[in-house]
Amino acid sequence: MATSGLRWSVAVSARTRTLLAWLPAAVLTVIIAGVVVASMAIQQSWWTQEQPAASADQKAADGSTMLTDAGFDYVNVEGIVRVRVGEGGLPATELGLPADGDKSAEFRRPVRAIIAAGEDVFVLDDIASLTAASRDGRLIAVTLRPDVVRGWPGAVAYLRGLSAEFGWDASQLDRLGDDLAEFNRAGDGTTFTATIGPSDGTAQISGTLTFDRETGATPVEITFAPAA
Repeated sequence: MATSGLRWSVAVSARTRTLLAWLPAAVLTVIIAGVVVASMAIQQSWWTQEQPAASADQKAADGSTMLTDAGFDYVNVEGIVRVRVGEGGLPATELGLPADGDKSAEFRRPVRAIIAAGEDVFVLDDIASLTAASRDGRLIAVTLRPDVVRGWPGAVAYLRGLSAEFGWDASQLDRLGDDLAEFNRAGDGTTFTATIGPSDGTAQISGTLTFDRETGATPVEITFAPAA
């Protein structure tokens, strides 16, 4: 039997046509209701409070930042990370760290870091990330990466500007230019790393810069460790 040109047709009742016409409006109503509920939830969220109170899993007993995802969430909102190293500091487990391990965080925006060591307090602004390391139940190092996008000259100048405050011998930086030139002449490897410090005080503070031969980028890291 030839079927060319044959069209299938199904009878649709008046009630079915009414339901089909009504369905899109019902779906739209459900979507709108969902958006309203979600908006109300966001408006009541801890994240949208201007200065939300930190919970026990966000700040430690001494007021320092819990070095956990929850603690770093609070840092993203408040804009400040607080860490004490060395004397007077809490055990690693009371900061949310394992007895032996590392914890890193990339902040959603540059934050201020306040590092306490003994009676000294050090402040660094525009911090993009943090790594904390623990060994034998103690916090042994906190490494900060400032959000400074600059090449080698700017990175060296940044560390030089911190030398007096952090107790570094700025003359260590003077010979780095020659070391970098030798690295470039040799042509071996893709990155050149240099460190200034550590200082000898209430905390051991080191500054590290890493030059990338291909891009010229030179990120900087500042590490605080307990005094020897």
